[in-house]
Amino acid sequence: MKKTILFLSSIIVISNALWLYLYLNKDAEDIANSDVSLYTLHGSGEAWEVHDYKIIITPDKILRGHASLNYKGDPADLSQSTFFEYKFYENNNRGEKEVVYANEFHSYNGVVSILDNVKDTGSLTGPYSDGELEKDKSNYDSTSLEITWNDKEGQRQTEVIQLDIEKEMMIKADE
Repeated sequence: MKKTILFLSSIIVISNALWLYLYLNKDAEDIANSDVSLYTLHGSGEAWEVHDYKIIITPDKILRGHASLNYKGDPADLSQSTFFEYKFYENNNRGEKEVVYANEFHSYNGVVSILDNVKDTGSLTGPYSDGELEKDKSNYDSTSLEITWNDKEGQRQTEVIQLDIEKEMMIKADE
């Protein structure tokens, strides 16, 4: 009787291990056989230029960021700034603008080194949010950047820059 119970228990454990292995390999295979997209966007406004903003879409995550911002004016105009913020927007499938990546720098007892903080905006990588899977190239092509900063007189300035897809790369999985 003990041998029969041991034999049946072994079969259950082995079959569960086999199903787990097949399930995990199926996910790995699905990821390996899925498409990956890379969009590089640029834009220019009156005071700022945006270079190489990236959107990388993988089967289970999306990365946004790694742009560089270039101030077109005199760097002295930013020397006494105590506030700097940028927000990247995309249109969702309902045509509404939504913030997809943002960062803010402020100081109460000194200045913010804006020009040091715009060489690389950093990035955000994460799993898909609600509605993300319904987005396509047209949604990413609707990306805009809103930059807000205090100038040397302490006046709040804001500029909105429309970004355009400059480069696009798609890696198609073999089917």
